[in-house]
Amino acid sequence: MKKKINYLLFTLVLSLAFGLTVSAASFSVSANKSSVVVGNSVKVTVRVSGAAGWEYCVNYDSSLFALTSANSDTGGKCVKTGSTMTGYSSVTYTFKAKQSGSGTFSLSGAQAYNDDGDTISSSKGSASVTARTQAEIEANYSNNANLSGLRVENYSISPSFSSSVTSYSLEVPNEVESVIIRATKADANASISGTGERSLSEGSNVFKVVVTAQKGNTKTYTININRKELDPINVNVDGKEYTVIQKASSLTAPNYYTESTIEIDGKSVPAFVSDVTKFTLVGLKDEEGNIGLYIYDNGSYKVYKQITTEAFTFIPLEATEELAGYDKKETIEIKNNKVDAYNVDDDGEFVLIYGMNAQTGNTGWYKYDTKEGTFQRFVDSEGNVLAAESSSDKNIYFILTILFAGLSCISIILVICLIAMNSKLRKKNNKLIGLIGSKEKKKVDLDLDDDGVDDFEKEDFEEEVEEPVKE
Repeated sequence: MKKKINYLLFTLVLSLAFGLTVSAASFSVSANKSSVVVGNSVKVTVRVSGAAGWEYCVNYDSSLFALTSANSDTGGKCVKTGSTMTGYSSVTYTFKAKQSGSGTFSLSGAQAYNDDGDTISSSKGSASVTARTQAEIEANYSNNANLSGLRVENYSISPSFSSSVTSYSLEVPNEVESVIIRATKADANASISGTGERSLSEGSNVFKVVVTAQKGNTKTYTININRKELDPINVNVDGKEYTVIQKASSLTAPNYYTESTIEIDGKSVPAFVSDVTKFTLVGLKDEEGNIGLYIYDNGSYKVYKQITTEAFTFIPLEATEELAGYDKKETIEIKNNKVDAYNVDDDGEFVLIYGMNAQTGNTGWYKYDTKEGTFQRFVDSEGNVLAAESSSDKNIYFILTILFAGLSCISIILVICLIAMNSKLRKKNNKLIGLIGSKEKKKVDLDLDDDGVDDFEKEDFEEEVEEPVKE
């Protein structure tokens, strides 16, 4: 009997415990971020569990946040949902941060109901979000752009690393073709570029490891790795020292050129040649390890530039001719190449550049569209290529222009003189015609002699009309 009573008591306890469990509900509030930039949005989600129906109001600081949307009808600040209404047990609200400050999203008037519509106990949660302006956030950024370590795998740099020292050097044997550079940052929020495996050419190779702090400031660490050259060829170009590249693997052939070799100082070195441009190119490296292509011609070197677009490869050259009317020279940059250009119009949208088409070998003036980055051979309105004019041609045109202007002035003066003379003659003829008329009238009034004319008048008339003028 005692055991049976104990069993009934145990069953009653379990029943009471079960009844309490199923009659409890919970409201949770969560945000997808704990901080937000002013002007951006944060999502706040309210979830209800353990209830057949519910109602609640979302409380927030309207001076800090503005409700912009929700995935169910909010009814303003308050939301009433449940199986007998919208049926959403989870609602997500989007709030936009209006100004700096810290706000809490919580619930008020939250009630949960069971299937019978009776109120059941429930718990309620909340979420806090801090809003800050971008300037306030960046004010706390770190400006630490130091490295805590720098090394070249399997080699020792000189001097030994120190975060305050930014320049290092290292020499490796000629057979070493690449190295691996490793670096670690002093601040976890900083970023590093310039590490990893790096290829080496013979001679000097300069590598830069750049550290960018969270605040945006940078610091550059430089490693100069010298790969020993077995027998370097040193040359001087425009007062600067270079070494000739002797390994083809260090060079890349430009468009429309083929690999070849030439002899410099008794040694065979890699080169690139073109039957179209007639140029022979070799590689030179400066003291900082920068490699470039140069036009080689009987011991002389001139830097080679090539500008490649989608359908055109252009070689800018020094202008050997002048183009009448285009004497405003300037230097522009096209795909990292500085070239001489001549303005076509005032806004500078189109310029003229002298050079060669690497594919066809056509050399002359080309129009370059600085907005579209395209080239077009410079032609006139009829489609004819304009020939460049020499200085002597321009002088001839100038002289002819002066002569033409002079002749025009003389012609104008002659026309004016002729008009004046014609006017004078017209006046004289009119005078004579008037004189003749008056004489005829006198003949009627005077006594006539035997020949019909008064001797005095006849003599006088003949004197006046001795040389009649025709108009």
